Amino acid sequence: MQIKNNHSNYLQNPWIIGMIKLLVLGGCLYIIITKLQDQSINLNELIWPASFGFIIGLVLLLMVFNWYLEALRWKVSLQPFEAISIKNAWQVILGGLALNWVLPFTSGDLLVRISQQQDKYKATSAAMLNRGVMLCFTLLLGLYGMSKLAIEYNVNGWFTFLLIFSYPIIRWLFKKSLDQFLSYFRNMSRMILLKIILLSLFRYVVFVFQFYLLLSAFLPDLSAELLLAGIGWIFLIRSVLPLFFGGVGVREASGILFFEPHVSDLQLIIVPIFFIWVINTVMPSLVGLIFVFKFKFNIAQ
Repeated sequence: MQIKNNHSNYLQNPWIIGMIKLLVLGGCLYIIITKLQDQSINLNELIWPASFGFIIGLVLLLMVFNWYLEALRWKVSLQPFEAISIKNAWQVILGGLALNWVLPFTSGDLLVRISQQQDKYKATSAAMLNRGVMLCFTLLLGLYGMSKLAIEYNVNGWFTFLLIFSYPIIRWLFKKSLDQFLSYFRNMSRMILLKIILLSLFRYVVFVFQFYLLLSAFLPDLSAELLLAGIGWIFLIRSVLPLFFGGVGVREASGILFFEPHVSDLQLIIVPIFFIWVINTVMPSLVGLIFVFKFKFNIAQ
């Protein structure tokens, strides 16, 4: 089927995406090193928030809840055509997260989700619906962040051009997806669709709140409006770029670009971004490695 062929093409030409990912990583590391070369990085001199331990504990609890919501969302998405337990859904989600470290554009997640279901087309439709809904929230907050960045760097004209240029492309992509997988949506009840949208929104709010907790602890002088705009910008950049090593470097570079005009000590930007990456990506990915070997045969097949 077409899905298998697409992944086979990627596996036969991994150097293409690999080169792009290396260029992205190299560019991000260049930005970080360039910005930090005039500053001495010394975590011993960093002023840690008084409530840091409590905040980390809360962010960790929210991480577990965050991935539970994603497993529940996947379970609900499959409900119209295939039953799956919350335990199996959680294994699929975490296993896919682990594979995202080596495959581009989070396709490891997509590959695991599709390979574990009987109906590949409907599973693909469910996965694309999940991504599409989450992408809408990412775009909304991301465009808000981009507008703030455009004002900061006085490039409002380019921002307006980007919005106008992006609209027909986004519309075409959604139309192609709907045309190809329309049968899945025809059989979906409005109640299930509403559940998927609400779970997506709830989950998006959870990980935005996680990030906000950490950033506000290290940057208490910045307004909530500016912090949310920065979070939207960072999530948007992380979503549209092919990543190496779970996105290391990309978050930090985009965070520096956004917050540098407002923060004198760049450590205060890098440290919370690093912690949110470790908690939300590295830790669940390590758990997901346990399940990757279980899915290996099905993926190869």
